[in-house]
Amino acid sequence: MNRGLALILALAGAFALGIWVSSSGLIGSDSKQARISALSETGQQGDAPEEAFPTNAVFVTTADVALTPPRSRIQSIGTGKAVRSVHVTADVAGTVESIHVQPNTDVRAGDPIVTLERETQEILLGSAKAEFEKQNASFARYETLLSQHSNAVSQAQVDEARAALAVAQAQVAEAQYEYDRRIIRAPFAGRINLNDLTVGSYLPQGAEIVTLVDASSLLVEFTVPETSIAQIRTGVPVRLSTPALQGRFFDGEIESFDSSIDEEFRTVRVRAEVQNPQNLLVPGMTFSVSLASSDAPLPTVPAVSILWNQNGAYVWRLGNENKPERVEVVLRHRQSDNVWVEADLNEGDQVVKDGAFKVSQGAEIAVEIAGTDKGRIDG
Repeated sequence: MNRGLALILALAGAFALGIWVSSSGLIGSDSKQARISALSETGQQGDAPEEAFPTNAVFVTTADVALTPPRSRIQSIGTGKAVRSVHVTADVAGTVESIHVQPNTDVRAGDPIVTLERETQEILLGSAKAEFEKQNASFARYETLLSQHSNAVSQAQVDEARAALAVAQAQVAEAQYEYDRRIIRAPFAGRINLNDLTVGSYLPQGAEIVTLVDASSLLVEFTVPETSIAQIRTGVPVRLSTPALQGRFFDGEIESFDSSIDEEFRTVRVRAEVQNPQNLLVPGMTFSVSLASSDAPLPTVPAVSILWNQNGAYVWRLGNENKPERVEVVLRHRQSDNVWVEADLNEGDQVVKDGAFKVSQGAEIAVEIAGTDKGRIDG
């Protein structure tokens, strides 16, 4: 009994001694293992020597800053209209005598479209021509007599005959003009739109006869925000698509743009021209317009590098001896995982990528080489 009690007391004493030794640091294996585990959790593998990194080092990955122009596209919606379109009207009132065109047919410049009744003008033209012939004959006779030094005619009579001939000639031209005005002709080459013309219908002066459209090319009007005005120039290429022709794309270029910004919507009106040799595009179509921007190169950093505080956005740049430096940035454009910024950054600078939120000014930085982006940031 006494022997058993002594054994129990001996075991209890040994256990208490072990706890005291461990807590006093006399046994260091557990402490060392804990530090190795901590390094492993931050990306280090194996039983790394304690002197490899400071015990308070922050493990991060980095990316190289690249200077590239933002590869963005300005998107907008526009409406197409014919490069030339006119409502052909009647210069004079009259009754439709004949129709020379049909809807949706092509005409050339000068082709007749409609002829109005012109019987009266034909009579007046004939009378004017007869008077011209009469005056021409009189002038020729007087001129012959004068050249023969005949006393039957004087120089004054010859001059009067010449003036009468000129008046008769002007009257012929006036009558011919009134006669020709009754033939309505195409002012340029194009296509005749749908119309309701009928022979015998009366057209008052100024009445619309047909609409003539030249759709050999289309002008697409759209707007862009004022922030994109620097990218708008005559001749800049654009790409267009329309829901009416799924899967088809058409190339054009900026033909003109407004010289002022709309004060209400803060936009600029732009007009692009696209060729239409096959007449696939119809005036009035809706178009999606896309044009590439041409900004100056800017520093490009990964989106995960950007942090925020009360002063705005910033990144951590690694300086001498991998000391982190806070660099304030202004975000200008984002595409995928990359951001174009305005900042005091040079090409090739290293910014903290993964683990940026753990960094503070003057912190010890341990860069994980395997995770470093060595090439340019892909924009």
